Amino acid sequence: MREEHDWRRYCAKPENSLAGNEAALLPDGESAFPAMLAAIGGARDYVLLEFYAFADDSIGRAVADLLKEKAREGVDVRLVYDSIGSILTDRDFFLDLAASGVKVAEFRPVIFWKPYWNWIKRDHRKTVCVDGRAAFVGGFNVTEYDAPKSLGGRGWKDAQVLVRGPAVAEVERLFWDAWTASTPVSGAAAPPLPPSAPAPAGGTQVSVLYAGGIRNVRSVRRAYRYAIDKAEDYIYITNAYFLPDRLVYRRLVQAARRGVDVRVIGPMETDHPYVRWASWAMYAHLIRNGVKVYEWQGPILHSKTAVIDGVWSSVGSHNLDHRSLQYNLELNLNVHDRAFGAALTRAFREDLKGSRPVQLSEVKGRPLTARAASKLLYFFRSWL
Repeated sequence: MREEHDWRRYCAKPENSLAGNEAALLPDGESAFPAMLAAIGGARDYVLLEFYAFADDSIGRAVADLLKEKAREGVDVRLVYDSIGSILTDRDFFLDLAASGVKVAEFRPVIFWKPYWNWIKRDHRKTVCVDGRAAFVGGFNVTEYDAPKSLGGRGWKDAQVLVRGPAVAEVERLFWDAWTASTPVSGAAAPPLPPSAPAPAGGTQVSVLYAGGIRNVRSVRRAYRYAIDKAEDYIYITNAYFLPDRLVYRRLVQAARRGVDVRVIGPMETDHPYVRWASWAMYAHLIRNGVKVYEWQGPILHSKTAVIDGVWSSVGSHNLDHRSLQYNLELNLNVHDRAFGAALTRAFREDLKGSRPVQLSEVKGRPLTARAASKLLYFFRSWL
């Protein structure tokens, strides 16, 4: 790095960053799932869970059994799940949780006669908060797809942050916003718990950034844009659905033109192949302007991470696409810390070894029908 930059250089709103935290990168399911389960198992007062997808499979049932056990111990256990994200999970699964003492709420239940807007605005967050002491924020859902192979899952590639300190209270506050906006699956709605006041746990600055529409002044996209503009050495982005809006797209190109090492890892195998096809419509222009594009060759990529100059890092649920930008409830932690940034940088560079660079000749040499399909899908990217 050319010089030791202060974290404030990269932070769009330093006054909203929270001091006194400890943040640890959990770079894969092998580290994230055991840590989450251990934290839930050690809960004494309450556990708050907010997940886009909570499946009735071996992983979902194992987590559900743990939640029931904690509820029997007298721990206040609450779960918010998204109606669309968990649409394949039978309602009886959640009713059983509720009957066992877990307080369960459904975000925007699917009602066929309601307007389209009720369908497209989803709770895409993936968080766990325990006793006001710890919060997990990332991209993992509670499904066999997300869980590591060591636990019987399929080992999708994702990442998570474990944070302790004042940032936990802000993550909890966003959970309560979702809780009050959701519908209980059984009985009357339980009121939120009193706000927690976590003690300082370290010396790390953390910004808790959430998205719920483009009017949100603390949106994840604006934080990305600001940090990209300040980059001097490198920008490393890993994103499962890389379809940035024009503001972020242009700034990545501008950064590469001014000599910043800009690298993006996207998926080869994906659960939404039409998004990958749309992304290819951008690749020729990105590569011509110096942005290095790679495709991950391992299990399905579901990560949403970025690190800039080893100072600014972002991990969470926010994809660089239109849906995350305008419709979904999202949550990212931006960590302003060199040790955390170094860990995320190492993880990215290690991932490059398992990724294949996309060459300009490859993009230009695709069949005419494939290029036309990519351009058509990119034109309709707002609907993907």
